[in-house]
Amino acid sequence: MSWLRISASEALTLLAQDDATVFDVRDSAAYQAGHLAKAANLAMERIPAWSKRLNKDAPVLVYCYHGNSSQEYAQMLADFRFNRVYSVDGGFAALLDAGAALA
Repeated sequence: MSWLRISASEALTLLAQDDATVFDVRDSAAYQAGHLAKAANLAMERIPAWSKRLNKDAPVLVYCYHGNSSQEYAQMLADFRFNRVYSVDGGFAALLDAGAALA
C-alpha cells in the first residue's frame, strides 16, 4: 500500500502544517451542503485530469462519508504516482467531530 489511513485529528494537523490538496469524494449534493474549506469535489473519472495538474510530492488528503470510499480513491491517486496520499478514517463525520472548518 502506498497511501496511509489517518485519523481525523491527524488530518487536521496535516492541513494546519502543510499546503495539502484536499479532495471530498462524496456526491456533489453532499459536497454542496458542506465540505472542508480547502476541499475540491472529486469524481473518480476526474483523477487523470487532476493527476496532470498537481505536484506528485505534495500531500493529498481524501475523505468521503465514513472513510471507506476514500481508500479506493487514495489507491487510485497512489497508482498515479502521488507520493503522500492520506485517507481519513471516519470520513466527513469524524472531521466534523474533530473540529474541521467548513466552507
